[in-house]
Amino acid sequence: MKSLVFAFALLGCAYSASAQKGELNAAKTSYEKFITLKDAGSLVLAMPSITVAKASIDKAAVNEKTAVDASTWMYKAMIYAELALLDTVSLSAEQTLATAKEDLKKAIDLGAAAQNAGNIERTNNLFAQFELNIGVRAFQTQKFSQAYEAFEKSLIYKPSDTTLTYYAGLSAINAQNYKAAIKKYGELVKLEYSANKLIALDLSKLYALEKDTVNAIAIASTYATKFNDQALATQEIELSLMSGKQKQIIERILAQIALDPKNKLEHFYLGIAYDALKEYKKAEDAYKKAIELDANYFDATLNLGSGILNNGIDLYNKANTLPANKQKEYDTALKAAQSEFDRSFPYLDKAVQIDPKSLNALQNLKTYYVIKKNAAKVAELTKQINALQ
Repeated sequence: MKSLVFAFALLGCAYSASAQKGELNAAKTSYEKFITLKDAGSLVLAMPSITVAKASIDKAAVNEKTAVDASTWMYKAMIYAELALLDTVSLSAEQTLATAKEDLKKAIDLGAAAQNAGNIERTNNLFAQFELNIGVRAFQTQKFSQAYEAFEKSLIYKPSDTTLTYYAGLSAINAQNYKAAIKKYGELVKLEYSANKLIALDLSKLYALEKDTVNAIAIASTYATKFNDQALATQEIELSLMSGKQKQIIERILAQIALDPKNKLEHFYLGIAYDALKEYKKAEDAYKKAIELDANYFDATLNLGSGILNNGIDLYNKANTLPANKQKEYDTALKAAQSEFDRSFPYLDKAVQIDPKSLNALQNLKTYYVIKKNAAKVAELTKQINALQ
């Protein structure tokens, strides 16, 4: 009789443990059914399964037998992460996600990592997607700082994800947090991201915005060579010209011209570089080539005309420093100056025709007429200039 009672007691214990193990198995089965239907695009049909999965896993989590099973917490983490993802707009979603994170930690502490690498990755992907959704909504409503923070949180679970890194960088730019943007884009150019030519160009511009010309040029130069990209090469050239590195950049400009002889911009840049080095004949030839490629190229026309005009003014001033006993040299110098003034006129006049509202172009043409002592034209141009100021 005692043996029979004992047998019944053992049977009761076995039944209780089996019942709770059954709840864990039911949670697993319902969760897998939910995933199958969800992945098939049938979210409405999938919803009852996740509800059943939650009810079962909650029971398994409070039972002393299954509460020490890593699988219980692994599945609870996945189920709660899915529930949070289904409702990312309410406060309860944040609480649900926090529970899922705690459950994942418990699962790992109980040894889940050894057998559940795939499930852990799945759960982290769900965490990342949750933060991604928050970031996208914040970005769409122009809450760029919030978007950046959300994308950064998402990257905790999917480090080195190129899309998330790009979103974080773009949000930082829009939030005018350029240091953070530099960090994100700096990470991105080291990864195999499909748009890295544009990312490298933007990174160089970001450094320039932060007045870090050294890194701005270095990035442009490095990735112009790596990608053989003209936009990056142009960025390097522009920054180098602005920072006074005309001599060092001439070879790069000539290399770009060799690759694309019909690019008027490169000839224009070459003119600027030679101008800065006071190699005026080479500068003039470069500007003329740019104008040959585009007869209405304002910047090249303006620079060419003003360069010739300034050379004439220099010759005129030098002539007037000669002593009285140097009349022959004076006449020669004055004639050379007048020749330069005449040679500058077509370009000075053309610049005003191209852009009648350019103060620089109007001032240059006025200077020409002052030299030529044409009072009517000086008065006319003065009126135009005053109207623009």
